[in-house]
Amino acid sequence: MTTIEHPKTPLQRVVSKYEEHICGKWKPSTQFYQRTGINQKRFGMILRGELDMTLKEAQLLAKFFKVSTDEFND
Repeated sequence: MTTIEHPKTPLQRVVSKYEEHICGKWKPSTQFYQRTGINQKRFGMILRGELDMTLKEAQLLAKFFKVSTDEFND
């Protein structure tokens, strides 16, 4: 039996929608980290819900994923 894992954090939900839009799995690239100014470790911690993102990070991620910053609210 296969279980479907549902995204838990707002960023996980945004990434999941982005993956649906691009019809594939998304993996952050070096260019992504450079464009957002968020390092790999911090991004992973935000993605897992271990850290809250700052307003500036929310704005940068919203721009990258082409969503409203409201998408990052629970």
